[in-house]
Amino acid sequence: MSDGVDEKPREIIRFSDRPTSQRSSSPASGDLFGEDDYGRVLLTSLIRAQLGATLSILIPAAALLLLYPSMAVLIPAVARARLDGVPVTLLVLGGGIYPPLVLLGFWYVRRAQRIERHFASLLKDQ
Repeated sequence: MSDGVDEKPREIIRFSDRPTSQRSSSPASGDLFGEDDYGRVLLTSLIRAQLGATLSILIPAAALLLLYPSMAVLIPAVARARLDGVPVTLLVLGGGIYPPLVLLGFWYVRRAQRIERHFASLLKDQ
């Protein structure tokens, strides 16, 4: 039932029908989703490497964040200490923890980029 308007048949575009300029820049990225086990092994190794990098940052960060408050609770003299009238707790929690956390953040970014470069090189080497 048409109202005099020419209806064009709908065109179905599949992933493989896209021009090559729109495809991924990595020549072997199609192998990641293939039916063989190689792509699954590559993705599993990438996820494990990312998890290892994340845990290697989270554990020191958690220790850093929990160390001083737990010391202040276990040793009350630490909580009462003052430096020029300013509580040491305020100095440590307000300024002493942030620089190491920023350094851990930079370290994590560099490590994640290294993992991604290694993964991309594995894809290109195929």
